[in-house]
Amino acid sequence: MRDGWQETFQLSLSMIRRRIIMEENQQSKTPQLGEYVYAYRISAMIHVATELNIADLLQDGPKDSHYLAVKTATHEPSLYRFLRALTAIDLFQESENGFELTDLSRFLLSDHPDSLQAVIHFACGELSWLTWGELLHVVKTGQPSFEKAFGMPKFDYFKTHPQAGKTFNTAMDTLTVYCIKDILAHYDFSETECIVDIGGGVGRLLFSILEKYPETHGILHDLPHVVREAYPLRDQFGVEDRCQIIEGQFFESVPQGGDMYLLKWILHSWRDEHALQILQNCAQAMNDTAKIVIFEGLIHDDFKSPDGKMFDVHLMAFYPEGKLRTQAEFSQLFQEAGLRLTRTVPLGNNLYAIEGTRS
Repeated sequence: MRDGWQETFQLSLSMIRRRIIMEENQQSKTPQLGEYVYAYRISAMIHVATELNIADLLQDGPKDSHYLAVKTATHEPSLYRFLRALTAIDLFQESENGFELTDLSRFLLSDHPDSLQAVIHFACGELSWLTWGELLHVVKTGQPSFEKAFGMPKFDYFKTHPQAGKTFNTAMDTLTVYCIKDILAHYDFSETECIVDIGGGVGRLLFSILEKYPETHGILHDLPHVVREAYPLRDQFGVEDRCQIIEGQFFESVPQGGDMYLLKWILHSWRDEHALQILQNCAQAMNDTAKIVIFEGLIHDDFKSPDGKMFDVHLMAFYPEGKLRTQAEFSQLFQEAGLRLTRTVPLGNNLYAIEGTRS
């Protein structure tokens, strides 16, 4: 009887301990959840600070709220409270002389070499704000929330709203510059004789590679109205004698003659059957020694790598066919296209070089 009482007592203590631990864990998660719930406030405030060009006004030293209010045509008491709140996230610093820049807010300067102004205008502005506000539409229907928010597909909207299109394109150009820096810093093209950049846009990546590797030649391939904009940029990089520009549609065919075929940020815009068609066309153009290199983000299974998973939802919201893939999904696509995935090279910021050859 006594032994049974002790067992019951120990079991009760164990249950109480587990309950206490569960409650402590739940309490420790509450602030984290609160940060997630109210994260929109920070995005909105960073956007307003960028719209008002506060960083540029502080570039030559501290300024008080009165000066800033006059320059930005804003309500001074509200502007002061707004900027004071941003000191809490170290975007600005308040001193006896007013507000001043921090290392963080220098990325808001319009003339900073790594300025994020354009990205913020897109990511925190109306285009993204309204699109993400209709996210439930994506989950319920599988259709982009951009179309629900703006009444038409994204690129159709940009045709009728050129300023919105400019905002988007400028942001993409900025992100491309960041991407190119990661590629050039971490990927070696020295053994490549001829690079074919499929869907290469205006050629900034290809021209940057050719500029760094003077023995390498290139072929830029994209739609006619796209590559027309590439000629002045090619001249600016000084690679016109080493880079051919070919008009075409990658769903139909791609140029032959390269020993490396690049696709940067292409496949994540297309569902599997369309991505497969692009890869098959590349495989048909490749010789037995050529390789294909896909510059894309990847989805990882571990929680410590959430960026790819979050970007995948962004693709759902903006693109009818948008999809980020796992390495296993890329391997399967390669196999179906007559290719073999050989290695994956991390380049930083969830960007990878996914290499393959003909199988």
